[in-house]
Amino acid sequence: MTENSADTPEQQPLLAIDNLDVSFTTPRGVVDVVRDVSLALAPGRALALVGESGSGKTVTARTLVGLNASNARVSADRLDVLGRDATRLTERQWRGLRGKDIGYVLQDALVSLDPLRTVGQEIDEALRAHGVRGKAEREERVHAALRDAGIPDPEVRARQRSGELSGGLRQRALIAQATVLNPRLVIADEPTTALDATVQAQILELLAGLKEQGRGLIFISHDLAVVSHLADEIAVMQHGRIVETGRASEVLGNPRHDYTRQLIDAVPSAAGKGTRLSAARRVVVASRPTRRSAVSADAPALDARNLVKTYASPDGTRRTVVDDVSFALPAGKTLGIVGESGSGKSTTARMALGLTEPDAGTVTLGGLPWVGQQDGAGIVSEQVRRPHRPDIQLVNQDPLSSFDPRFSVGRVITDALDAGSVGTPGERKDRAAELLGQVGLPLELIERRPLTLSGGQRQRVAIARALALQPRILLLDEPVSALDVSIQAQVLDLLADLQEQLGLSYLFISHDLGVIHHVSDEVLVLRNGRVVESGSAKSLFTAPAEDYTRALLAAVPDLPTRVPTSRIGGAS
Repeated sequence: MTENSADTPEQQPLLAIDNLDVSFTTPRGVVDVVRDVSLALAPGRALALVGESGSGKTVTARTLVGLNASNARVSADRLDVLGRDATRLTERQWRGLRGKDIGYVLQDALVSLDPLRTVGQEIDEALRAHGVRGKAEREERVHAALRDAGIPDPEVRARQRSGELSGGLRQRALIAQATVLNPRLVIADEPTTALDATVQAQILELLAGLKEQGRGLIFISHDLAVVSHLADEIAVMQHGRIVETGRASEVLGNPRHDYTRQLIDAVPSAAGKGTRLSAARRVVVASRPTRRSAVSADAPALDARNLVKTYASPDGTRRTVVDDVSFALPAGKTLGIVGESGSGKSTTARMALGLTEPDAGTVTLGGLPWVGQQDGAGIVSEQVRRPHRPDIQLVNQDPLSSFDPRFSVGRVITDALDAGSVGTPGERKDRAAELLGQVGLPLELIERRPLTLSGGQRQRVAIARALALQPRILLLDEPVSALDVSIQAQVLDLLADLQEQLGLSYLFISHDLGVIHHVSDEVLVLRNGRVVESGSAKSLFTAPAEDYTRALLAAVPDLPTRVPTSRIGGAS
């Protein structure tokens, strides 16, 4: 539909794209990123773009708001955005569309919002840029946008900065910023990644409300279960091309392309528990002499009793963030810890690691005193803990932020071996190469810097580093939350292989209940610092005893029922 069409805006397709190509000119030549992409979107409909990192989803979205880099080359047989030929728009014309007619919701709210400005100032900027002059009117519209985005006390929140808001509130603030001018088209790029199940459900409800208002929605996500609850149509992208498109129920319930089937089969589910999620080969760990340790193999790997932690609030009162938490992690098993933001998961993890001292309670490590005041012998000191630190290692959610950017992959791993005074420099280099093999990475990556690796490769390097000192326990803090579903599946399979062959114990923290169900033997549910429910993964997921647990499970979107062909006949 062209600019000169006689159709009204309500009748016009919001998008009409035929054979879109996007390439980038680099020092190494021209790189084709998007090829032959054709899409259409009508008012009141939601189109989901799904696929792995590098599939071209975000580049396609940025093309639709005129935000590609200066070295991008865009061509198409047809590229109509809101009835205008986007190939002919100048930057000034794009600025007139962005915000006013097209809202763009970025993925990482903490990075996307200016930490030095209030949320109100962020939203107010869009109003000023599009000619809303009256200060009182702008303030009223800012508060209305925050209220419409489901933010309570909008007058208060408008005066706060992003760092003062929870992840869910920050994401809502981004949506308020993108919709304050009532755009006809909203593009949301991974808006629910790393959010708790209940907060994710609230964001999905908010986005569904935009669709009901007659706005068009482009929804980019690697979470197929989330997509199934919002999208009318789905376009599956691989290597810059659309390999399958159609109604959401058909694409997810009866996929035609092998790649789509692989994505769906990679989603953790009750039916897939105990089976491999990916087609990746099983990792075989070479046998080697086990590091000597004083911890007992017969005692629980970790045993926490009555942990309490409080912090001082700005008004001088004490706020309890962990309140009487107890758990036992059996040797060679996985204990999953779930709960919303602020539930006490991270503080509990820091106490289990011996990085935060509890106000009350104790932790033993393989039967040895580890944290807290043990049997009248005084508080366990770091000097006492230090010889046993190799036995428990941490794998972070964001490995890149935990790596020295100057280090190569090999140096990242040998640095851990240096800290443990393991062998000679030559032996440490050999051990680093061996560890790369253990986590399924090719040896040629050893000289690369982590910044040049994919998210899944970086997470494997983080696991290799954690394994360097032959630990008995890995504390895994949201280790797959930022990964595509297929890469997540490979990492989860890797962790299962390592646990089986090395006898590792996992304390696994995640907001993703599907992942927790897949990996865990036992599960601990936290809320407001207290244990709401605990028990076997099977009993907790099939017959939860507490209303809060039932509410968490109810908030988790499910994929349409489908027989996953790659799992027929059992795991390979």
